[in-house]
Amino acid sequence: MANEFRFEDHPGVMKFKAVAHEAISRLAAQYGFEFSDEYRAFLKAHNGFNFDRLNKAVPLAPGIETFDGISYLFGIDTGFEYNDLRTYLALPGIWDNPFRTFAYPVAEGAGGDPIIQIFKGKAKGKIYFVDHETVPDAGELEEDAEASSPDQALSFLIDVQGCFIEVAKSFSDFINKLVVYDDDGVINVSIRRQLA
Repeated sequence: MANEFRFEDHPGVMKFKAVAHEAISRLAAQYGFEFSDEYRAFLKAHNGFNFDRLNKAVPLAPGIETFDGISYLFGIDTGFEYNDLRTYLALPGIWDNPFRTFAYPVAEGAGGDPIIQIFKGKAKGKIYFVDHETVPDAGELEEDAEASSPDQALSFLIDVQGCFIEVAKSFSDFINKLVVYDDDGVINVSIRRQLA
């Protein structure tokens, strides 16, 4: 597939120290997350990724449409503050909203927008891009939707607020939709989307 991102094509990119099963489970328990098997497998294999360090790509092939850029895939205790999930979750105001009860971040977009995976409700396993500019505060979400119900809260965030946009059916689908390309000497990684 044209412009497909594959980890093995970028051996010179910063590597992160391995993460133990126990560290993954401790972080999940600390925040009440239920990491998907696919995300756990990614953590054990790569423990994050820094797309800012890519140094080779070809121009975007005709017929490929992309949706937002990706800077990092989160790992646990990576030693690199920008893609470390523990560091990210501890930042004030970053992950203190009600949707932390049914979703966790797996990546960060180029503009600082989180990409999350749902772990409760009908959308379990799906990946969403979150427009951080339009995310309601905790009080607003609780007033307009039952924050305790993942399905109702997600419906509000998608249909009313417009800040959650589905980009993949699963974590592996998300990774498979990543494309890497050179745009006038600048290497980008974006999410492939279907042409309308």
